[in-house]
Amino acid sequence: MIAAALPHFPVVVGRGRLGAALEKALRKAGLDPRSAGGRESRERPEDLLRLLRGNGRTPVLLLAVRDDALAPLAAGLAAVVPAATAGAAALHLSGALGPEVLRPLAARGFATAACHPLQTFTGSPVDAARFAGAGFAVEGSEEGRAAAEALVRALGGRPFSISSDARPLYHLAASLGANGLTGLVAAARDALAATGVGPEAAIAALAPLLRTALHEALRSGPEAALTGPVSRGDETTVERHRRALLAWDESRAALFEALLEEQRRLSGHGAWSPDAKMPRSE
Repeated sequence: MIAAALPHFPVVVGRGRLGAALEKALRKAGLDPRSAGGRESRERPEDLLRLLRGNGRTPVLLLAVRDDALAPLAAGLAAVVPAATAGAAALHLSGALGPEVLRPLAARGFATAACHPLQTFTGSPVDAARFAGAGFAVEGSEEGRAAAEALVRALGGRPFSISSDARPLYHLAASLGANGLTGLVAAARDALAATGVGPEAAIAALAPLLRTALHEALRSGPEAALTGPVSRGDETTVERHRRALLAWDESRAALFEALLEEQRRLSGHGAWSPDAKMPRSE
């Protein structure tokens, strides 16, 4: 039984996209999660006490709230909860913050850890299924890591360890992969839409190309998947693209040049050089 992998009863704090998806996924995994709103729990932490009692079962507190709400929530809860029973844990799901933000709860006896799913949640009905197969960055005390890994296994994910000094770079990687990719899709859409196709038709036209490019980059690696003028060393076409961009939307020049640099690094045609800079407009 999947549920047997989590020897706690889960209490999810936060009813946003992540909290809602987490509660639904835990329920589908055969567990019986309790839930509470994040804002209400910050304002009235004593209301969480009845959920944490759990009829004698050991709780694992899952804080799925905004980064800026974690510290006040942890402090508020620590001010009202009694000393934790043996095995009780408090985990947060932030990617940017480590387990130190839960220090007030650790002082009350909770095992603590950060447990961040390397996944994006959009409020879609399929969000709950997105935990399965996802990597989870885990950092915390020995007992906190054990609780986090049990949670990840219950959700069908894959835990991996991360050190506190690597967390900023880890979160950068996650943000580039999700948000940077989304921004790039928007830039490609806008460029195609500007030809007269229109935004919705541009997305529909680009979708097969984008899906194939991403699939191949993940399947065989970015170096092997790279195609196009940079991979061929075709600087004439690159310059044509540069001039078209300047004529269309000069504000996206930095994005274009940064992506050229990355493609050159992948293709082995040499690192970016000052000669490849976009010419300044007068």
